[in-house]
Amino acid sequence: MNNEFALSRITLKPIKHRDCSALWAILSEPLVAQFNDYAVPLTRDDVKQLIQDDITGMYEGNTLRFGMYLLNTSTLIGCIGLYDIEEDTAWLGFELSPNYWGNGYMSEALAFMLTNITAVVTQLGNELSITNLKAKVAIENTQSQQLLRRFKFTHVASEQWAYQL
Repeated sequence: MNNEFALSRITLKPIKHRDCSALWAILSEPLVAQFNDYAVPLTRDDVKQLIQDDITGMYEGNTLRFGMYLLNTSTLIGCIGLYDIEEDTAWLGFELSPNYWGNGYMSEALAFMLTNITAVVTQLGNELSITNLKAKVAIENTQSQQLLRRFKFTHVASEQWAYQL
């Protein structure tokens, strides 16, 4: 089973424990932390547990967090993933280091996820057919809202967005 996806400028592959320090740095960035739903400040132990929970969720078939790595340097710059995968619905989550904002990396990753959702979910050993994606985005997080709008997500509630595949 191929668990890596090489895109034009980044590689998506499941997050691993060795990514703990880099992921901690991204999630601890004030510009990222202000919009996530993790308790702050995050410790490295918190991030180790988050990664372990993602790995466990992957084996249970209900979670997949991909690290986003630059093709030329293998530097972790962010994550994109699916959570609470059930029947035809999954929640989308993503974060990106502010050093890489405005360069289209998240657009590249999201376009891949939307186009290849079946292949992505198959990574979990799931035979599910995801037809509904949901995302929770803070009201103040206008950049993420713009990203979701560009990809035809619909604003359905205060902090909720939906996408029909």
